[in-house]
Amino acid sequence: MRRAARLALAAILPLVASCSILPRELNLSPLWFHRLDEQGNLLEMDALWPVIHYEQTEAGGDDFRIRPLYRRITEPDPAAVEHQFLWPLGRVRSDAEEASSRIFPLWSYRRHVNQHGEQDVDWYALFPLLWGGKTDSGDENYFAFFPFYADIPDFLTYDRFQTVLFPLYVRLDKEGHRHYLTPWPFVGFSTCAEGPHDWFRVWPLYGHDLDAGKHARHFAAWPFFSWGTENLDTDDPVHTFWAWPIYGERWSRRLQGRAILWPLFEQIDQTDGFHKLNVLWPLFHYYKSETTVDQHLTQWWFWPFVGRALSDDQDSWSFLWPLIWWRNFHDPQSETQQQWFLPLLWHIRTTIANGATEDHLQFWPFAHRTEHRDQSGALVRGNWSVFSPLPWRDGNATGFSEIYGFLWELATGRQRNADDHSVDLVARAYSRRERKNSTTSSVPFLFNCESDSEGDTVRLFQFLPLHFNRGDSAK
Repeated sequence: MRRAARLALAAILPLVASCSILPRELNLSPLWFHRLDEQGNLLEMDALWPVIHYEQTEAGGDDFRIRPLYRRITEPDPAAVEHQFLWPLGRVRSDAEEASSRIFPLWSYRRHVNQHGEQDVDWYALFPLLWGGKTDSGDENYFAFFPFYADIPDFLTYDRFQTVLFPLYVRLDKEGHRHYLTPWPFVGFSTCAEGPHDWFRVWPLYGHDLDAGKHARHFAAWPFFSWGTENLDTDDPVHTFWAWPIYGERWSRRLQGRAILWPLFEQIDQTDGFHKLNVLWPLFHYYKSETTVDQHLTQWWFWPFVGRALSDDQDSWSFLWPLIWWRNFHDPQSETQQQWFLPLLWHIRTTIANGATEDHLQFWPFAHRTEHRDQSGALVRGNWSVFSPLPWRDGNATGFSEIYGFLWELATGRQRNADDHSVDLVARAYSRRERKNSTTSSVPFLFNCESDSEGDTVRLFQFLPLHFNRGDSAK
């Protein structure tokens, strides 16, 4: 595919760039379309729309597509090249620090420099059957041929996951503890490197997790009966008892909580300002925490009619959940306001600490508009389209509109930077681009127009020129 893309570009680009007799914009869509800059360099090109497409990126790289199968993007600084095929299943990317490839679920490979400055390689084949990886130091070398054998670091939530003939034998390492399950998940026991920790289970009949000075947990006839004590290393250990789902209780010197027919009725109160109440859950819920962990969060709802959440960094309302939402949340870097009227309309506006803004409005599935403005309010980047069925925006939508957008986009607009704006109708039925005080526009076969500070040139039927000098028209 890479060789085919190079051959196609090698054949097409010199043809366009070398033909000085051709106008800057030639629109014979759907057979052919090209647009050149003032120096004659190729900006955009279509052949057999929508199959073959090329455009120069804002950063000065190349974006070449054979839709809907293949896309190639280059980045000049730092130098990088990416290939997308059968998107989002296939991707190959390489730059000075990283190389990766995937075609899900058949293959995935990634080579990069990890946080320790070592070369780190991870791969899988025939997901989830074959896994492997290595580092320069050998600390994270691993291999898995699931379900026959696996030895994988940092897998799921575990420091290391090992299995032989899964589920007959599983070993789990986490935070100094090592658990064995033979077979998983029914029979388990532990050996631990940190302190006298005893973990044992014959699931679902009985199990315990005893960590001296930290916690003691037991269950019998899971999930019906459980009891234990948490926070043994503090002056206020918390005791629990469950006869699920009929009755449950938690208590300590500072805490009192109970549940009846969980989750329908539940109440928890702590002297440090934590309160929770459920009545006929999910119909009524109240939650309040004045601890720093939850950032002084207050939350309540009468489901599904109205709900409210208020904390140090957010303020939100919901009505007829999940249809209507108002949200405002902030962090040291930005503040975001959201209004959601699902599934038809939503608006998201983010203001960066330096005053720049991003504003996204979606009227689903009919249209969307996204604008990025600088500190002065000037539009520097953005896009809009009619129709717009993708529920994602910006980075989350990367690749989908570029490869598949021709299937639904009747009209599109792009603001590539502050002085570069374009509008296109489907199949280039009308195309216009304003760039650096110069404008080109066209309608297939009928005319094209070039405008700059010197004047206007209209070419009837794409080739017959009519010149209008601005100095002459002023007289």
